[in-house]
Amino acid sequence: MPVRYAPRLTPETKEFVIPNASDNFIWFLFKHLCVSCHKPASEINEILPRSRSKESILNWENRVTMCRDCHNEYHRQGVNSKTQEELFFKRQEALKLFGREEYINYVSPIEVEIIEELVSA
Repeated sequence: MPVRYAPRLTPETKEFVIPNASDNFIWFLFKHLCVSCHKPASEINEILPRSRSKESILNWENRVTMCRDCHNEYHRQGVNSKTQEELFFKRQEALKLFGREEYINYVSPIEVEIIEELVSA
């Protein structure tokens, strides 16, 4: 059986993983760094807390990595529409900073098909 090697990643090579809500993907997406302070993260947090929506944990766009201090501060301020909006903005800025811009406005192939069907109807 021939030995296969993974292609070398060069600085211009972009790695892309199909988005999903798994913890492994969320850690990969934010490179194990806090979206607020960019220090090493220690946990995954939901922007819209799971206590308010059971589906929030299933949405990868609602999950971010945070360090313990930033996570505590987020909840200490009280989770409301203002703090959620701020954290969502920090999420987008972190994706840009970490070189993951392609995930900011990601539309899955299935969603593209649905949109195309609606437009053509």
